[in-house]
Amino acid sequence: MKRLAPLSIPLLLVLMAEARVDAYLDPGSGSMLVQLLLGGVAGAAVIMKLGWERFKDMFRSSSAKEQENKPHE
Repeated sequence: MKRLAPLSIPLLLVLMAEARVDAYLDPGSGSMLVQLLLGGVAGAAVIMKLGWERFKDMFRSSSAKEQENKPHE
């Protein structure tokens, strides 16, 4: 805890400093952020869908796997 004390005072001063920020987000930026979020969700869904069978196979017994691979008569 004593090692963090010298860093805490400058960090506190930086966080308390107030600065004027002129920023503008146009509709194109908001649209890009929404597209990024939706693309990430869609990508995660595809990864989960492709990996689901491997995940289930980790918990399956070997006899259940053999029955699944056996051709139906």
